Amino acid sequence: MKKVYKHFPVAGIAYYEALFAIEQIKVGDKLELKPEENIYDEHAIEIYYKERKLGYIPKNSNYSISVILRQGWQIFEAYVQRVDKEALSIDVALFVKEAK
Repeated sequence: MKKVYKHFPVAGIAYYEALFAIEQIKVGDKLELKPEENIYDEHAIEIYYKERKLGYIPKNSNYSISVILRQGWQIFEAYVQRVDKEALSIDVALFVKEAK
């Protein structure tokens, strides 16, 4: 059984492409995490739905995830946990992949 490692809202959602993707996004959809070089947050992790950037992991939740991803470990699976189309809000559930 999978257990949630962390959950958080997508930060900065109003500034990126969520508006153009939110009608297609549904609970359970897989998301992609990408480390980003960022002068404001050295541990910034972008969140993508297909090819659309939704925003970031919030700064208060990104440190441990950033350290692991920047070392080349792909151990996380991120999924949409909640979508509020009216409020333009998306929550993410982050899981650690099961060992094979």
